Order: sequence, then structure tokens, then C-alpha cells
Amino acid sequence: MRGALRRALLYARTVRRLRWEQVVYRPLRRVQRWLPVRPGPAEPPDAARMEALAAALAAWGPGDAAARLARADEVAEGRFTFVGRTETLGEPEWTRRRVSHLWSYHLHYFAFGVDLAWAWRLTGEARYARRFEALAGGWLAACPPGRGDGWEPYPVSLRVVSWAQALLLFGDALDAGLRAALLESLHAQAAWLERRLELQVLANHLQKNLTALVTAGLLFRGPVAARWRTRGAARLWRELGEQVLDDGGHYERSPMYHQLAAADFLETVGLLEAAGEAVPAEARARVAKMVEAMGALCRPDGSLHLFNDAAQGEAPPLAHLAALGARLLGARPLEAEGAFALPRTGYFGWADAKSAERFVIDCGPPGPSYQPGHAHCDLLSFELDLGGAPLVVDAGVSGYEGDPLREYVRSTRAHNTVSIGGREQSEVWGTFRVARRAEVEGTPRHESPSAGRWRFEGAYRPYHDRGAVHRRSVERTGDGWRVTDRVEGARDARLVCWLHLHPDWAVAADEGGVTATRGEASVRIEPFGVDAVRLARGEEGPAQGWHCPRFGVALPAAAVEMTVHANDGRAFGCAIRLLNDRG
Repeated sequence: MRGALRRALLYARTVRRLRWEQVVYRPLRRVQRWLPVRPGPAEPPDAARMEALAAALAAWGPGDAAARLARADEVAEGRFTFVGRTETLGEPEWTRRRVSHLWSYHLHYFAFGVDLAWAWRLTGEARYARRFEALAGGWLAACPPGRGDGWEPYPVSLRVVSWAQALLLFGDALDAGLRAALLESLHAQAAWLERRLELQVLANHLQKNLTALVTAGLLFRGPVAARWRTRGAARLWRELGEQVLDDGGHYERSPMYHQLAAADFLETVGLLEAAGEAVPAEARARVAKMVEAMGALCRPDGSLHLFNDAAQGEAPPLAHLAALGARLLGARPLEAEGAFALPRTGYFGWADAKSAERFVIDCGPPGPSYQPGHAHCDLLSFELDLGGAPLVVDAGVSGYEGDPLREYVRSTRAHNTVSIGGREQSEVWGTFRVARRAEVEGTPRHESPSAGRWRFEGAYRPYHDRGAVHRRSVERTGDGWRVTDRVEGARDARLVCWLHLHPDWAVAADEGGVTATRGEASVRIEPFGVDAVRLARGEEGPAQGWHCPRFGVALPAAAVEMTVHANDGRAFGCAIRLLNDRG
């Protein structure tokens, strides 16, 4: 009864939001697209505050200095690499869309402007400042207000922050006339953005919009900037309270978007306090929880667990965020040892630093009810590292709109979980659409009864059969891991359990199971309770056996497919043992 009431309320809320979008926001956006942009006169910059902000940015450091310099050198030579694709542009044609919508977005984000600014600070070479002047000046000349990809609210938000940081870091190294023109444009962009907050998208988009308004509000003197600064911050902290759960996880349940959001919140806290603006204690505490949660979402080397929409290399590095969290809030990522969990977010795990063994499983909702666009069909999917090397991995994500593997990476078959009757866990379609969703059943449980042992139990109901329940238990014992599945209901349905292995492992199947080798390390995977076992790798139509660790990258990788032809309620699954590790 309670489940039916919850689903009814979710349906009503979703319908109300969709109607609001169709009746109000979409027509409003069409009208705004053709309205003339009259942002009003720019307010004067606040020189004293900008000096304090520049000092704060410089004190935080560049993060990965070598990576900053490498990216700056590429841009200085006319090469732009976004979402795994490099284009040699020289002087970009700013109004021409290249490669994809997402690639064009990245060009307009101007994140490379911050790389150029840090390269100048690190080396003192004027060529980096001149290159930024040429690119920013070219953008001003080619992109009149309100037209093209560069004036959509999301890229405006990211560019406002990028330009603000670049201007602060370059200081007087830029031509005075261009610097004044950029500040005037920054004011106009923020004024334009204020009237076009992405209330129809919400989630990380609205958070980016508000971060940009607060950042711009810190640069200028006057009532408009004060409004951006105060009202923007107040609304940003409200979003922080909604988007960041009590355990510190971001409600979109993506490790990548968690780190992107954490970086914005951390920098906003730091800049506001550097400018003498108060930050609520509750906001500081919640951002600190975000920093701590990164220890569950990232490996010790800083790489992300690729649950939901997540890709390596898009968010600021863990080491930089950890240092910033320690400096601003006295918070550090938790050191995962033994059992750990983000119970509200839905991630549970176990780690052993000595053996470099790590297991993380997803048993949380697909995402916020009104914005699940970054959700995958990955309930009860897991990642497992043995001997410090990722073995069982999520398929990742290679791109968004227009990406040929978009359907695959969101599907149930791309994750280390079970498909029931050939159906998806949740009703996903398009690039970011989700309708009816899988629901977590009961409360996941995990315990570590003694050293070297851990047990997890969780369950969910798929959207297409509320009478069916997939239950999974995971045990870590002295000789390895055992994953046991059982599907209640769905009698006679075909069940398929997948195990996706990292492409660095060579995989061979025999009558008793599968052996994976990497260097001198060897792992044995032994299925039980299944009727058939098959290996897939780099298949098309339908896609299977692909690992997409970064945008624009798709690597053939072994996928172990374990099938029960007709569900009779039996237990099935696999045991995973590390045979040796001398690599």
C-alpha cells in the first residue's frame, strides 16, 4: 500500500513538472530566443575584492600543474581536445558546430582559459597571455549576445566562471583594453543568465547557473552585482541542501557529477570568504561531507568508480579537491578501510589497503525523482579491484547526444547485474530520459563480522514487474568473493547476469568457468546455478563487451554472460578468486 502511494505521488509530481515545462518553460525559451538582449550598463569592477580573490586562487594552486601546462601548450598550438576528440583550429570559428553539440559546448566553456592563466603564472611566458587574448577577443567579436551554442545558459555559466578565474590569475598581464571589454562582457553574460536560469532542468544545471551568478557578483560594485552575490548565494545554499544528501553524496548518484559539484561548492565557499562574505555554517558542513564522501566514490589513485553517467578526466582531480577541502574546511576524503557506505546515496563497499582490494556496489535510487537524466540501469551492479588493478568494472560512458553507444552504456546489460526477461531495470530512452524506474526493496544491509570478511544484502523491483524482486548477496571470505543472486516472481523468465572485465585482462573460458590474467596476476571466475556461460567482446547489434572510461573512448572488453534459461527460483551467481599476484 505504501509503495503504491509512493508511486502515485511520484507520478503526480512528474506529470506536474512535465506540464510546467511544456506549458511555461518551453514557450518562454522560444520567446526569449528572439527577444533583443539589453543587459543594461555594466557596473564598475571592485578592484580591492578582485585582488583578494586573485590571492585566494593563487594560494589554492593549479592542482595538477603538469596537466595544466600540457593542455595550455596544446591550445597555444591550436589543438583543442574535448570528449576524446582533438581538432586543430588555430582561430576557432566560434559559431560553427564541430564534432558534436557536447564538443561545441566544451569549446565555449573556455576552461582552457584557466589552463592558459596557470601556465603563465607557472612559467612567466607571455605567449600564454597573448593566446588567451586572441581567443577571448575572437569570441567577443564572433558571438553577439543570445546567439549560438555559446549563449545557451549552461555554457554561459561555465564560461563566466572560467573567464573570471582567468582574469584574476592573469591580472595586469592582459591588455588593459581587452581586460575592460571582457569585464563588460562578463557583466552582460551574468545579467543575461540571471533571466534564464535552467529551472526546467534543475539539478547540476541550476547549480552551475547559480555558481556563475555568485562568482560574477564578487567582481563588481553596485546593486545588480550585490543581488547576484546575495540572492544567488542564498539560492545556491538551498540547492546544496537539496542536492547533497545527509551522507555527503550528490543526489544524481554519479561520482563524476559529485566531484564537479563539490569543486563548484568548494570554490564558491573559498571565494565568498576571501571577499569577506559570510557562508552559513550548515553550508560549510554539508560541503565538508561532500569532500569526505569522495573517499567512497574514488579509488586511492583518484580514479572514479564509473556508476551512472561518469567518465574519467572530466572533473577536477581528487588530490586537488582534497587539498582544497582541507584548506577551506578541514575536511578530507574518508580513507576507506574495511566496511564503508554512503547509505542515503546507495553505495556500499569494503576495502583492504594492504592487499589493494576494493569492492563497491550500487543499491540506491536511480536519481532525483524529477531529474534522473544521468541514471543507468545499474542497481546491484558493482566494481571490484584485486591486487590494486580494476577487474570487474562498469561500462562507463562514451558520450551523450548522438553517441552510438549511449543506449548500451545506460542499459542493464552494460552493468554487473541481472536482466529479467530481457527487459531493462528502468524505462530509459533517448539521451537523458527515464520514465518508470526500478525501486530499491527494503533496506540494504552490510556488515564486517571479522577481519577480512564482509557481507552485503540488497534487493530491487524492476519497473516492468512489481511482483518480481532481484535479491543479491555478496560475501568476502578468506579465499575471495561470492556473488549470489535470486529472482523471486518472474517465473520462467530468462535471467542473464553479466560480469564486465577491465580490458587490461586477458580472458579465456573453459568448462568450469573463466580465467582472467594480467601480467603475472591470475583470477578465476566460477559460475554456479546457471545453464549457459558465454564470453562477449566488442560486439555490435546489439552492443556488448565495451568499456568506456572517458568521453569519446570505447574499448573492447570481455563480458561474461551467465544465463538461466527459465527462472525457477534457484540461486545462481559466481565465485571470484585471485589465484596469484606477482605482477
